[in-house]
Amino acid sequence: MKQIMMTLAAVLCCAMATMAQDTTEQMLKEAEAKAKLADKNPKNGKMQLEAAGAFIYDQLGEKKDYDRALIYANRALKISQEHPAPQDTLQGNTCLALGLIYLGKQNMETALDFFQMAADGFQAELGRYDPVTIGSKFVYGWMMMQYLPFRGFSMIQEAMVDNSFAPNDKRVENMEEANIALELALEMIIAEHTKRYRYAVPVIYLDSTMYYLVQTSDWNLERPLVGWMVPSFLNENENDDEVHDPAIIADDNGRFRVLSEEEREQSPLTFSFRHYTLKPKRIEGDEGDSRLLFLQPEGYNRLLNDYRKFKESLKK
Repeated sequence: MKQIMMTLAAVLCCAMATMAQDTTEQMLKEAEAKAKLADKNPKNGKMQLEAAGAFIYDQLGEKKDYDRALIYANRALKISQEHPAPQDTLQGNTCLALGLIYLGKQNMETALDFFQMAADGFQAELGRYDPVTIGSKFVYGWMMMQYLPFRGFSMIQEAMVDNSFAPNDKRVENMEEANIALELALEMIIAEHTKRYRYAVPVIYLDSTMYYLVQTSDWNLERPLVGWMVPSFLNENENDDEVHDPAIIADDNGRFRVLSEEEREQSPLTFSFRHYTLKPKRIEGDEGDSRLLFLQPEGYNRLLNDYRKFKESLKK
């Protein structure tokens, strides 16, 4: 009986393999037919896009032809750019197809660029608050998080915000169910920022001399990234009568000191930014404004150790 069952299973597998092969061959024939139709109608963007898509159907498996698909997708993209049409999703869908093509070709950077262009295309064609635009930004942003977290996070956040402002009949109905994606993306972007600013220290100027600011009333070098600039964001029950830590600064020679009340009241941690159309490549600030200074790891660790020793000396 066991041998009979094994034989039947083998026959069934062969039959399924034959059916799959027949399906694949049929789809390849259909792809060639769509390609010929697109070649005969070189100005028809929809036909170019359909031909591109036909060569990358999942059912084709190893028979997918990304290079052939790329030819027709590029034609469709050119047509969509030369003849943009509101409410026509040719540009968005073409960029999506190009993203999938480059994803299949394992060119992740180019693929993600086209996914970004797809979201932009849907927005240009359908509007910012269309559910297609919103959903595209959300999904493509999520796809980007592992590779381009800063771009990905901004897309996810924009999708969530736009959905809340969209008319009721345009909203993605269950967007709140995707809050977990926003939370994960937030944690990932915080991790990226932490790595980027891990060895950064704010600097201030007193009497035209630069100092490292190593401690404020709500922050010091040993605490998390957020806090030294916007401590009130993290203090839920801020009390003016609460005793705050003293502000501590250090100079390049490793000398530490506590700021006096008078110096502290001067609020030395100040900065401003301006941008002028006549100087579009420059952000202007005031001389003596506070900035972040990025130290080498060994320099930062040395400053941190010296700061700890100085704090211990204050207890004696």
